[in-house]
Amino acid sequence: MYTLNKNNVALACLISCLLATPVVASAEGQSDAKPVKLRYTLWDRNQLPGEQQLVNEFEKNNPGIKVEIELTPYDQYFIKLSSAVGGNVAPDVFWMNMPNFQQYVKNGMLEPLSNYLKEKSAPKLDDFVKSSVDAYQYQSQQYAIPRDIDAIAVWYNKKMFDQAGVSYPDKNWTWDDLKQKSAQLRKGLDKQSYPLAMEFSSGQDSYFNLLLQAGDKIVLPEGKTDVANDKAIAVYRDVQGMLNAGLIQPPGEMEASDVFQSNRVAMVYAGSWWALPFSQNELIKDHIGVVPMPKMAEQAGVSHSLAFAMSAKSQHKDAAWKFIEFMSSEHAQQTLATGKVVIPANQKVAKEWAEGFKGIDVSAYIDSLAFSHKYPTAGSNTAKWNSILNDGLKKVWTGTDPEKVMPGVAKRVEREMQK
Repeated sequence: MYTLNKNNVALACLISCLLATPVVASAEGQSDAKPVKLRYTLWDRNQLPGEQQLVNEFEKNNPGIKVEIELTPYDQYFIKLSSAVGGNVAPDVFWMNMPNFQQYVKNGMLEPLSNYLKEKSAPKLDDFVKSSVDAYQYQSQQYAIPRDIDAIAVWYNKKMFDQAGVSYPDKNWTWDDLKQKSAQLRKGLDKQSYPLAMEFSSGQDSYFNLLLQAGDKIVLPEGKTDVANDKAIAVYRDVQGMLNAGLIQPPGEMEASDVFQSNRVAMVYAGSWWALPFSQNELIKDHIGVVPMPKMAEQAGVSHSLAFAMSAKSQHKDAAWKFIEFMSSEHAQQTLATGKVVIPANQKVAKEWAEGFKGIDVSAYIDSLAFSHKYPTAGSNTAKWNSILNDGLKKVWTGTDPEKVMPGVAKRVEREMQK
């Protein structure tokens, strides 16, 4: 990166005087009227209008910087990003998620932001949900600033509860309450409907939360895991029993959220990203509610967060930081809240997201942030050990004794965590 020193300034002034040509300083401090061009990459088309609105505002306030948004579908996002970094053509600023963070930071792809955060105008990390801030730290350095955050809660269909003569769940309910209500619902619903659904293909939507609520630690120091201890086995057996009794929709039949939206499941574990679609669905919006997940041994849940990261190879790091600083500001977070697609990571603003939903109380998600755990990550390839765990649990959900399956799965998971 080229910056001015005293000699540069003197030389610039001399040339300016000789040529009688005014010198305009760019955002990077160069004597050049040509604006700095930043590339900003994201993956969610639904959020593109809001992002463009913020970019336009940033450019208006910073005429020396132009920001080009690049949209890449999530399925190709990290493949394309890794290739771009390797080929020295990485975007200056991009979205980062928790499962990929350690791989990118260990490979030197992310610029540390700790020094930038010492500036007076920098966002205050204490204002953000702690689990999301901690997730983007490595060896005492902050490498990304949380953008948005999500949580898991339980939605319920009031019509189906009324049909079965079962009382609605409330914010103080327990896992035993859930099982009891599921058994009561089973008796009052037709055979094509289910009391409960979970998306078992994703730990974030289902079993990660159950393990944490049982008091387990999915990721332990030194690449160890609790996914096969006595507490975990008890959780798996409990879920198996509910599946066998027809209390939970069998995995693989249809996505849990789709079944809920078709009025064929009374309760569903669902992420906060479903709040907007559920609240706008004409088939269900007038008879649904949402409560925190039921408590087991403790109140807990998984919370994932996206963050703004800067490429370590950016040629315009000062301008890139200025853009991240703006996008992380309370003002930008408030703009994010109005879209209702995601919860802003800034705790001061998060409540405004919930207040934007008229006619339905989604505050259960905001309440859940108080006891949220960061998405479990370990090693250089979280996706790989996550897949190993998920494949092992597929056998459990279809009836295999967890004590025969999970100890071996845990050993394979630990080998990957330690890489």
